[in-house]
Amino acid sequence: MYFTQDFRIGLSMLAQNTVISTKGFLSILQDIAEIHSASIGYGITDIDKNNFSWALLNWKVHILSRPKYGDVITVKTWARQHTKLYCYRDFEVLDAHGSTIAIITSKWILIDISKGKIAKIEDSLIKKYNPENKSVFNIIELDKLSEPPHYLSSTNYKIRKSDIDINNHVNNLCYIDIALEAFPEDSNTFNSFSNLEIQYKHQIKIDDKITVFYAFENGENYVVIKGSTDEKVRSIIKFY
Repeated sequence: MYFTQDFRIGLSMLAQNTVISTKGFLSILQDIAEIHSASIGYGITDIDKNNFSWALLNWKVHILSRPKYGDVITVKTWARQHTKLYCYRDFEVLDAHGSTIAIITSKWILIDISKGKIAKIEDSLIKKYNPENKSVFNIIELDKLSEPPHYLSSTNYKIRKSDIDINNHVNNLCYIDIALEAFPEDSNTFNSFSNLEIQYKHQIKIDDKITVFYAFENGENYVVIKGSTDEKVRSIIKFY
């Protein structure tokens, strides 16, 4: 079953040219995913009761058109393909005329808060979401992103307190801000790409020191976030 919500594009969602930024798009998707989960008793305010929380592994975003400040958009989302270890959630974004302006898929795991471990996703839980078979990209699984062989530049990034969310690690949306620090082009160009893929591999906490690498391979822009000391990849982001 599709879950639908309208959103008005506000000031905090904008890029410099009054259209929605990439981070603004993702903020709306994150919000409707939470609202949908809360509607069946698995939202943020239910964590203490259930001891479970959803954690994001991947985004794959294709933007056909960016709405402007004040526009009202409609976002549809639904659960689809799942295993015992992960679940997919798809999105379709419509403008005021009902035309599709973006399609998105995402991959999630369920965390047992009391144990601090990945929990098994029971069929009974997914049934509460009334899953659909529709895949916006006509795929079952997302391809894994690979680290590029060479980098053109790198920069160190200090984790800010404002980057940390209620789970005490860097919020998923802040990875976009971090990527911008390594990007060689201005933010208008940064927000003009039609396609975005993010793979979250290891969480980043307030005391972590990270280095952000930029690469350009086969016409695609990569940002790779690594630990500065352990060199462990925290995230791979692709813009194209």
